[in-house]
Amino acid sequence: MSQHLFIKSLPVVAMAMGNKMGVEVVMQGSQARTDGNTIYLPALPEGDKSLWILARGYIDHEAGHIRHTDFSHVGSTPIHRALTNILEDIRIELEMGGSYPGCAVNLRNLANHLAQEGAFTPEANRPEQLLPAWILTACRSRVLKQEALEPIARKARQELEGLLGPCLVGKIEKVLTGVKALQSTGQAATMAEEILQLLRQEQDAADKQQKNQAQEQKSEADGQSDQGQEGQCPPPSKLDGDSKQDASSGSPSFQDHDALSGSDRDGGEKANTASDPNPSRCRKALRKILDEDPGAFGDIGTHCAAKLSATSQNSEEHALTGIYPGETPAHELLSGPPPDLHQVRAETVGLRSRLTRLVQASRLKRSGAGRWGRLVDHRVLHRLPTSDPRIFRRKEERSAIHTAVLILLDRSGSMDGPRIGLAKKAVLALADALGTIPGVSVATAAFPGTDNRVVPLTRFGQSVARSKTGYGIGASGGTPLVPALGWARARMAVRRESRKIVLVATDGQPRNPATVKAMIRKLEAEGIEMMGLGILDNGVTGRYFRKNQTLKKLSELPETVFGMLRDALTEK
Repeated sequence: MSQHLFIKSLPVVAMAMGNKMGVEVVMQGSQARTDGNTIYLPALPEGDKSLWILARGYIDHEAGHIRHTDFSHVGSTPIHRALTNILEDIRIELEMGGSYPGCAVNLRNLANHLAQEGAFTPEANRPEQLLPAWILTACRSRVLKQEALEPIARKARQELEGLLGPCLVGKIEKVLTGVKALQSTGQAATMAEEILQLLRQEQDAADKQQKNQAQEQKSEADGQSDQGQEGQCPPPSKLDGDSKQDASSGSPSFQDHDALSGSDRDGGEKANTASDPNPSRCRKALRKILDEDPGAFGDIGTHCAAKLSATSQNSEEHALTGIYPGETPAHELLSGPPPDLHQVRAETVGLRSRLTRLVQASRLKRSGAGRWGRLVDHRVLHRLPTSDPRIFRRKEERSAIHTAVLILLDRSGSMDGPRIGLAKKAVLALADALGTIPGVSVATAAFPGTDNRVVPLTRFGQSVARSKTGYGIGASGGTPLVPALGWARARMAVRRESRKIVLVATDGQPRNPATVKAMIRKLEAEGIEMMGLGILDNGVTGRYFRKNQTLKKLSELPETVFGMLRDALTEK
């Protein structure tokens, strides 16, 4: 797949997420974020494969949070929030990968990409980042099989053991063996608290030991300093047996990390003494881990959002094929009853009959005479004396119609008054008439909805009679035609019809005219036929659409649209 196709396919991915997972994805604007219900992506420029990796992984990651995370567990301290988020990220990504194997691939690619960019490498002299870095990379490489993170995990563990000692790191490691069994956000928060409790116990023991040593030095009493405090790791020279037990109880992957990091648990007193942490450094590191804020370190969602927002294009014209505005249900915008379908049919009866006759005529199999065949055409036997060999009957095969039509209704504030009433009736009549023609699939939608979204009215495969209630929407807002066309593009991308038509019923006053023209040309280049139906617009719609007509009253609809649709409903 060429690089520009990656971003071009994102709106289709966004649409599929909503259809299959029930997670709404919106692509427009310049910021990547989520509000716990909807995932927002900025409009992204084409040609950068790394943006595809970031965007695809971000969508799957945040979809996992929306589907599986209990957002009431916010954490009691900055480090607790950071560790809970790291463990919860692993839990929900494991869930998503189990339900949707493609997500596991996307998330693995994302983690590898972020690792190469240094997103999981802690800053120097920041132990409050070093601990999350080790937990994140070690657990991800073991549980999620993200092998690119293993070298970071080995290095982080080695540095952490130098600060806190192998005994404390081993205790934390033992807790982390249960990561794969986490079933809820609450359990992730509990595991994070268990890890912090180990750190607090070690901090208390170190503080007590420091106080005792100060008293001992003052009283010059010998021998008491060798008595360990409850909860404190024994001196390094006595760790051999316990270290072996901790290592054997952990996962094989973590044992491999120990071997590769150079920690020799069975090497005797000399090896352990070499890794004995400096008491002062250990106390300082524990204090920073427990008290300092690691910031957004380890927060994959925040990191991806920042990268996507930084590389997005504020101007839509540079990212026309990376737009998908999402949808607003029609019932949220109803302002009155819909047009009377029976009355609309009565006023546009000529449209239905003319389109039907056109299609029937185009599908007739006409017979003629040919030079070869199985049946003799008795009507032309008189040609034999003239040596004309065209005496066999042949039937001309006609291609069946295979067309998808999507009609967009402009419901902006400038359409208020007689325009919106005429436009709704026209769109209703068109959808009703086209829906009766074999081989033609039709859908309708209005724009704008909430936050530039699109309002589906009649979906493909749905009858107008069953969806007519949605046509009771009123007119309000601006005219964001570019997002509406982005929505139409994504919808048409999954249609299998050989011909695809987008017809826009509007007054010809869109926002960002230059961008609208660029978007229309882009869709035409992708094989979508673009048509404009001007509603009392004095021909303004013709500035944007090569194929266009102006509608002044409903009774003119058959004559107005017949010319535009005639070629589309016959053989191309």
